[in-house]
Amino acid sequence: MALPQATQSLAKIFRYSDYLKLPDDGNLYEILKGKLIVRTAPNRAHQRCSIRLSVILSLHVTQHELGEIYTAPFDVILDPENSDPEILVKPDLLFVSTEHLQIITENNVRGSPDLIVEILSPSTANDDRDRKFKIYQEMKVLHYWIIDPTAQALEEYVWQSGSYHRCAFHVEHEEFHPSLFPKLAISLEELWS
Repeated sequence: MALPQATQSLAKIFRYSDYLKLPDDGNLYEILKGKLIVRTAPNRAHQRCSIRLSVILSLHVTQHELGEIYTAPFDVILDPENSDPEILVKPDLLFVSTEHLQIITENNVRGSPDLIVEILSPSTANDDRDRKFKIYQEMKVLHYWIIDPTAQALEEYVWQSGSYHRCAFHVEHEEFHPSLFPKLAISLEELWS
């Protein structure tokens, strides 16, 4: 007996328990609303930007005892109340303030970090700007930065009144003063050069 057409087209909902069974094969796996996403290693411009920004943020956060910075790959389970969540992300950088350090476990972050940074690559740009943007907004990640090394641009979004509002857009050699870190000034030229 053939299955009805609608039943045949149903895709498997991927969950965290499925993720834990995946092989350690060098790929980066994420789950976005039940869909398994497989990513390869990022390109040189992405990595250079990620390393430089992580050093800048880590030094500032450590010096001022503000919390902790982590870089990819580090699992973030945005819906920790769900026993088998359908969302698992590995942001390029994340920050958890001292007030929220209890969400960090030995293996992952279980809850919304104070800041998530995604650095665009050709293969991830659409997800970072669309699907992940919506997920981070829905899960109330308070600060979201999108960095485009190719366009040499940085966008800062802040969660207010139920949605993201872009509060900064900087390009090329401008200086970025993040709302989350009022004492920090980031020369974007340091990220690109």
